[in-house]
Amino acid sequence: MPLRKLWNSIRGKSSTSPDNVDKTSAGSETEGPTPRFNPASAIPAAKSASPPKQRPAALTSRPASPKSISAAATRDDKKLFRRMESLSVQSVLEVGVGDGLRSLAMLHALTHKGHSTPIHYIAIDEFELGSNALSLRDFHKQLREYPAKAHLVPMAIDAGLDRVVRTYGQVDLILWSADQPPTPAQHNALARLSKSRTIVFAQENGRWTETQPGLAAGKRAA
Repeated sequence: MPLRKLWNSIRGKSSTSPDNVDKTSAGSETEGPTPRFNPASAIPAAKSASPPKQRPAALTSRPASPKSISAAATRDDKKLFRRMESLSVQSVLEVGVGDGLRSLAMLHALTHKGHSTPIHYIAIDEFELGSNALSLRDFHKQLREYPAKAHLVPMAIDAGLDRVVRTYGQVDLILWSADQPPTPAQHNALARLSKSRTIVFAQENGRWTETQPGLAAGKRAA
């Protein structure tokens, strides 16, 4: 082989430059498979529902029993109740009920032995319309525990007496526990409500006095 030809062939091999990147090596650098997106993983786990808080039950105070109310009565009231038990009473008018406890104890004394006919109980008081802390509704609810027909007259004394005279008529027993003694006009109304044997008990300085029969002038301690 001529020397020039040999030289050119050698020169051609040595001057050959890689113009392309090795495809095999490039293929070996390919990334691994892309992980699939799981939509369930993007949703946070639902918190376990906590049970609803239970509200504490409201404390309901039981109404006092008739016996406990009678036991808490004052000494003078107990004497009054014993006197009432010895009487034949079918209808009672009370003027001024106060806190209502004496009225309940009185009804217990009159009804605990049983009666063939229910006792009619009439009460005159302004209740919450006046200075009494006892409301008409509460007192009426308390009276339901007793075997008596209750008739409440939420009025001032004069108007209440007039209402009782026109609506209910005469009664067997009258309790006067208003702050002031009866006026002449109120005495006249009480006389119209009294039978020949009606007994009137009036409270003065915590003690009860009895007028018998009707509204006679003579009085004696209950």
